[in-house]
Amino acid sequence: MLNKEIHLFQSPVSVGLTFSDYAVRMVRFRGSVDDLSRLQCWKERLQPGIVASGRIKDEQAFTDVLKNMVHTLKVRHKRTFFAVPDSQLVLRQFDLPGILSDAELQNYFFIEIGHKIQLPFERAVFDFHVLDRSATGTHVLLFAAPEMTVRRYQKVLRAAGLEPVSAEFSALGVDRWVQHFTPGKPAENRMYAQLEKDVLNVAVFHEDTPLFIRQISLKDSESMLPDHELLRHAATETDRMLNFYQYNLQKGSQAVSEIQLLGTINTAEKFKKALQQFQSVPVKLIVIDPERTNGPEDLDPAFIPAIGMAMKGAAE
Repeated sequence: MLNKEIHLFQSPVSVGLTFSDYAVRMVRFRGSVDDLSRLQCWKERLQPGIVASGRIKDEQAFTDVLKNMVHTLKVRHKRTFFAVPDSQLVLRQFDLPGILSDAELQNYFFIEIGHKIQLPFERAVFDFHVLDRSATGTHVLLFAAPEMTVRRYQKVLRAAGLEPVSAEFSALGVDRWVQHFTPGKPAENRMYAQLEKDVLNVAVFHEDTPLFIRQISLKDSESMLPDHELLRHAATETDRMLNFYQYNLQKGSQAVSEIQLLGTINTAEKFKKALQQFQSVPVKLIVIDPERTNGPEDLDPAFIPAIGMAMKGAAE
């Protein structure tokens, strides 16, 4: 009886997961979001061809990788919060006439996706966020991903012994971390950028809302670029995304005032230097302060998106 009573007071475990074509990162989160002392992290590299452009190509091999991670971190049957790869996401803004309720918006998107609203995939899972609801109309942001891709990730997670309960995208995890662990208020218009091998992920937030997400392949045909060319290419693409956000999305009324870089320390430092040579927007690294987080001193910042996923579970 005593063991059962002790178990009732134990903090529930939540799992955060992020995927790329190159690696899976998993975190086991237990306790308060202010205390990462019991955080456990694990990374497994993926062989080429298991995941390509964010889509699972070899389901069995991918399941085997996840099973090993589940066994290592002892998270079988734990609630799992995972990020759909950025390459599979679509964000679009709509101005709709009238003051529409959430139920009316849900019904509108359910009916019109695939008809008036054309997406680069046939069937979609979607969510939305109302940016403004007034007499002039309803301004809404739509998030969508291919249903088959999301369902396949859910299937593989369950086959590996996990219990997927929420699918988001990695930038939400990054922003959740930044909002919680970074002193002061973040910039109103901020870009998060992560460079991993030959892929650049960028996301721009206005206040608390993600308005732009893009994954950019930096491959030169089928070969890897030399490091200095890759960094210059990444800096060029980042500058292009800054201009797109300012002039296409915000019509010149808003601009990104800060870029925050994420990733392994070595890569992020090199990327920061390349960006600073290219444009004048302030650039800083997202770092981990062990005193503030009470977490491991050697925690790799590349795990921040996965930690941010798990933080959602810890806060619920």
